[in-house]
Amino acid sequence: MSAATLLDAEDRRIAAGAGIAVFADRLILGAQPPADDEALEAVAARCSGPLPEALVALWRTSFGGRIDYQLDGQVSFTELFGPGSDGYLDLWGWIDHETDSGPLRFLPFGGFEYLDRLYVDTAEGPGHGRVVYWQQGLPPGWELTGGDRAAGLAVDVRALFGQLALEDDPWVADDADAGAELREAIDELAEEEPVVAGKLRDLVRGTVLDWRPALAAGTLAGEPRLRRLALDRAASAGDADLLERLAAAGCDLAEPVRGGLTAIDIALVNRRLEAVEGLLGRKVPVTNTLRTGAHAVTAGMARVLLARGAVVTADAVGGAIDNDDPEVLRLVAAHLPSSAEVRGHVPRLRMLAAQAAHAADRSGDERMRDRATVLRELAAMITAGAGS
Repeated sequence: MSAATLLDAEDRRIAAGAGIAVFADRLILGAQPPADDEALEAVAARCSGPLPEALVALWRTSFGGRIDYQLDGQVSFTELFGPGSDGYLDLWGWIDHETDSGPLRFLPFGGFEYLDRLYVDTAEGPGHGRVVYWQQGLPPGWELTGGDRAAGLAVDVRALFGQLALEDDPWVADDADAGAELREAIDELAEEEPVVAGKLRDLVRGTVLDWRPALAAGTLAGEPRLRRLALDRAASAGDADLLERLAAAGCDLAEPVRGGLTAIDIALVNRRLEAVEGLLGRKVPVTNTLRTGAHAVTAGMARVLLARGAVVTADAVGGAIDNDDPEVLRLVAAHLPSSAEVRGHVPRLRMLAAQAAHAADRSGDERMRDRATVLRELAAMITAGAGS
């Protein structure tokens, strides 16, 4: 059910009193007063073309606020920029940040901290009003993300809001990645206005993604967002049977699911080694498995992954350092490329070697003594390579 049929003017007034606005069937928290004509004209004066209608409609609903849904993929959208908003910069600050010379073609209107920004295209023409994003690259070791990225995201702001969803029902899952703020705001409103709160709860729950009906109906393979969510959940839980069902339903078990991670990478991150074995039996690509899972693999599994072409990078070394089996670190070290990033691990290697040696002296644990030896040898090898 849509907000247009669910909420009347009085419902919206009550919600607004609690700092909640509704746009395109999605809730905005900490909603700010709507933009007036003067504010819209001031923004438009900084742009290369007229403000897109959908953006104006959004700002006429709330000129700033917080978003507590998820977008498909890795782009985060938690703040709607407005004048005086208390993020890294407010709307005017982001406009000034983006202006080198002349009017702005791409107008920033929301994002996540300083890492992700969303823009609307204000230039007149076929692309007028489309939403694009810019995302700052994250440091090595943060899944498989790399350099800065930019791409189109939606045909306009309404379509962008239509992509906002929840992967879990926040009234059921206490550890959901998004939705907790929505739940808290609605539950607080329910103490005084239970009917309106119930309507808002229905709107929020209407955005919860459920891949199970699509799997049962045989349509999951054709629904990318649900398909990727199902693969993610199956791999995270190490549910080998579900992974087999997904494969039988036409899902590609080698598909990147999130942040460049495939099902086998996600299973390794979560130490689901039985599921990893099943995926290896299906001959899925293993390129990034040691980058994401060197902390979890057994020595035998590491040999198989290396033989199949798993790459060894500095983050693979970092993971292997945390593996309890020193043989894994030894295997990874044998394939180690030399780089400044790898050399950055030397102080930690030496510290951990000293800790392992001390633990071995106290307990007589030969496994810890072996770990200390491997760590020292690796630190020495990296240092020697740097000087050659």
